[in-house]
Amino acid sequence: MKNLTRNDYISILKYSGMIGYIRKHLSFFIILLFLNPSGAFAQRTEKLQNRAAERLKKWENPLNQWKHIAVPKPDSVKIETGSGLVNIFFPPQLSYYPFREESCREFISSLKESLGRKFRNYNIQIFTNNYGLDQLVPNYFRVESPVDSSRFPRLVEDRKILIRKEDRIYPEKGLSGNSIALWHSHGYYFEMNLDRWEYQRAKLFGTVEDISIMGYVVPYLTRMLENAGATVFLPRERDIQKNEVIVDNDWSTGSSELFLMPDPEIERIREGFLLTDTLFPGHNPFRQGTSLRIKRDSAVYIPEIPEKGYYAVYVSYPLMSDNCRSVKYIVNHTGGSTDFIADQTIGGETWIYLGTFLFDKGKDITRGSVTVRAGGKSTGYIALDAVKFGGGMGNVARKPSAEIINNQQSAIVKVSGSVVQDPVQQTEFGWKISGKPRFLEGARYYLQYAGMPDTMVYSPNTYKNDYNDDYMSRSLWVNYLIGEPFSAYDDSRQRGLGIPIDLSLAFHTDAGVTPGDSVIGTLAIYSTATDNARFPDGTSRMASRDLSDIIQTQIVEDIRELYNPGWTRRGIWDRPYYEARRPNIPGMLLELLSHQNLADQKYGLDPRFRFDVGRAVYKGILKYLAYVENREYVVQPLPVTDFAIMPVGGKKVRLSWEPVTGKLEPSSAPDRYIVYKRTGENGFDNGTLTYETFYETELESFDTIYGFKVTAVNNGGESFDSEILSAGIRSGNSKSVLIVNGFDRISGPSWYDSGNMAGITWWDDRGVADHYDFIHIGDQYDFTRKNPWLDDDSPGWGASYSDMAGKVIAGNSFDYPYIHGKAVMNAGYSFYSVSDEFFCSDDYDPVLFNIVDLIFGEEKSTPFFNDTSRIDFRIYTSEFMKRIEELTKSGTSIFMSGAYIGSDLKNRPDSTAIKFAGNHLHFIPRTGHAVKKGEVYATDYAKPTFSGNYSFNTDYSENIYSVEAPDAIEPSGAGATCAFRYKETNSSAGVMFNGKYRTVILGFPFETIVDEGERNSLMKQVLNFFNK
Repeated sequence: MKNLTRNDYISILKYSGMIGYIRKHLSFFIILLFLNPSGAFAQRTEKLQNRAAERLKKWENPLNQWKHIAVPKPDSVKIETGSGLVNIFFPPQLSYYPFREESCREFISSLKESLGRKFRNYNIQIFTNNYGLDQLVPNYFRVESPVDSSRFPRLVEDRKILIRKEDRIYPEKGLSGNSIALWHSHGYYFEMNLDRWEYQRAKLFGTVEDISIMGYVVPYLTRMLENAGATVFLPRERDIQKNEVIVDNDWSTGSSELFLMPDPEIERIREGFLLTDTLFPGHNPFRQGTSLRIKRDSAVYIPEIPEKGYYAVYVSYPLMSDNCRSVKYIVNHTGGSTDFIADQTIGGETWIYLGTFLFDKGKDITRGSVTVRAGGKSTGYIALDAVKFGGGMGNVARKPSAEIINNQQSAIVKVSGSVVQDPVQQTEFGWKISGKPRFLEGARYYLQYAGMPDTMVYSPNTYKNDYNDDYMSRSLWVNYLIGEPFSAYDDSRQRGLGIPIDLSLAFHTDAGVTPGDSVIGTLAIYSTATDNARFPDGTSRMASRDLSDIIQTQIVEDIRELYNPGWTRRGIWDRPYYEARRPNIPGMLLELLSHQNLADQKYGLDPRFRFDVGRAVYKGILKYLAYVENREYVVQPLPVTDFAIMPVGGKKVRLSWEPVTGKLEPSSAPDRYIVYKRTGENGFDNGTLTYETFYETELESFDTIYGFKVTAVNNGGESFDSEILSAGIRSGNSKSVLIVNGFDRISGPSWYDSGNMAGITWWDDRGVADHYDFIHIGDQYDFTRKNPWLDDDSPGWGASYSDMAGKVIAGNSFDYPYIHGKAVMNAGYSFYSVSDEFFCSDDYDPVLFNIVDLIFGEEKSTPFFNDTSRIDFRIYTSEFMKRIEELTKSGTSIFMSGAYIGSDLKNRPDSTAIKFAGNHLHFIPRTGHAVKKGEVYATDYAKPTFSGNYSFNTDYSENIYSVEAPDAIEPSGAGATCAFRYKETNSSAGVMFNGKYRTVILGFPFETIVDEGERNSLMKQVLNFFNK
């Protein structure tokens, strides 16, 4: 045994004394523990929390890609020692991040690493904006985490569908049966404080947010959703047709009339639409007239169309419980008849959109009418009220109220705002209408015209502030469409329309400026701020976050892949903006980009970008709805390419095309196609389905032009149209001309940025609209970056005129083979047409035609945004030059016209292309912007082959695009001659070559010659020259 030392004895004595002390005071310790059981633990927990908080001060956010959103630090730490939890609370900014399961793990791991070994056995929970971090991950993106079932809507088995097109292929994996409320930002409105109509945002870079967003929503997003089978509701007028025709049982436009088939059971309803010139406060046009109901037979609405054109067709009817659930509307138009089936037990007492159709001027019951009758074996009354053709002009009159409510921010709005007395009580203000097309006006005015109740929808501020009413009405309208319990109105007459709306989307752009070429980017906003974060049906309002995240993710990923890898993804805000908070269904407020920033808006002004953004939003909606409805989805196809119409023999032609599979969505591959046909200048028919990539058909008649377009189809829906090609066969054994459509270009205007000065160079290149442009309101006049925004009337850098507001500007119609072909037919020749892609492919047989007409319109090499190494719409591709060289060697004659056929060689020097143009087409470029006025005359050199004067369009037109920069070109080589000159400068406008083959090359597009007689004359001279 070890001997004890002195120190050992002292330790034993101390220990013995401590034991005795504890025994003596044990009862005291026990009483103390009972009286304060948590004191010691609380002190220890507090120390742990302080230690954790101190260590977290050095924590760095690991999610570097999102640091531009915010770099939040923890607010506080709470430790639960008993359960082994460290709860870390962050400010709401952390909830702006688009979290996924992986990023949640990465985030928590970084926090745990900062806390150190002391907390290695603790689990960490993160809270922000009153939600756990894992709750921020949308159900759609969860793999391992359990889904939140409270975010799924209640599905209805017998879901009513308001309107559907009969006999169409309904995409079973698209959006069939879904209804979507969608709107495009603000609109022209009446500012009471200034007694004037004005835009709600500043006029910048040639447009204004009030109308620029329509350029995404109406021609692209809405059509994509409808092509997927959805019914889309808009609280603003969608039709850009300025004419409007009303056909009604009370009063109709002009000599328009309604015919009723004899029926002994006609019932007149004491309320219905009444055609009224001007609407004043409190006037509901759907309450001022009468309407009808019939038990059997039918009714025919015959409009008197003021001028030929495309008109949207809207129907209306009184809403009653014993209405028929299956009512057929037959729209008779120049392309035939198109049938729709409506459920009249929902909707009603407002305008219901059917579609947009081509109508001739005048009255024609067979080609311009709407027939209404019972569909199928459905019972009940057929309800009848007004039918509307066209968008029309605004007709709501406004003047300052005796009391005016201040404008309020959407995020903090209260209906009962502060009231400001009119400062000029003695002024006798007159009633004022906007004087603008209805599609320019804000939702507040369209909704009044569409029969919505006033204080419950379009004027919750009781006519005291139109600015507030406008953004509030868009949300209240959504709830009214749905009705009880989502509208929660007490008045039995105002319980809503019973339409099952699935979601709402408010589409906007934001403000903000960057000093260079960086973009502001895309922001998503939703709201959980109302009714304990629940919708009236019990669904969690976090469903709106899921929707917002899915759509924002799709937009940003697609833009980064297709346009800009550095596109900024802004936050996902939970903010009580009215348009995000007030709709009682899942909804999103989208701020796509900054309309105040050139780096953003150079994308926004380009129709290619707007198409792809529209497609991204559509895909986001599709994926969200398919997920919450527990079904598969398929993305609708992209338009076909390599379209061609070639002769087979006699009157038979063969159409062929190639599908396009989107690299972003493999499911978008088509499995069938629809071929649409038109005769002469009529509209297109309802199409013929085929499962092949070709279609043979016999044209009905000689000496008639037939037009064709093709769409691709799959279980997700129908693509947009192909270009339109035409063919016409003359009777007898006439010679044939091949027309090649090489004008594919659509693009935004050109721009420049020199640092201090930047903007839209409208004088150089206005771009090319996709079919037509209605978002341009005027040219930019302020190019100085440092000029600040002071007021919407003085917006500084980017400020633009508004002289073009409300005007529809012609763009690329993709239908120019018809114009060329009509002139060819007039000259006595048959013609066929192909796309330039087919013409340059191996599928084309170069020996079939001795004459080729090349359409190049405003085609030109176009740099792809910031990637100047990528050039789109190049004319002189290697494939094109090889084909032309092949044709000229075989003696084929070439007629070629276009505004940039010379400058495309000069602006992007390519020695091979320049040599090719000189040797094979026999011209060299001289200058672009050759003239301001499009006046041309034939030279004496060209006599007697060519003669006459010609005028092509260089100004604004709704019918044909403007040529702002025609080319001057010069002859090259022996046999080449200046055939045409511009009157303004006497520079060479066109060249002819006479050799082993012949060419006529024009520095302006043939199709822009304004007068048809001049086009016929020039084409005949060209073809006669080729056949001498």
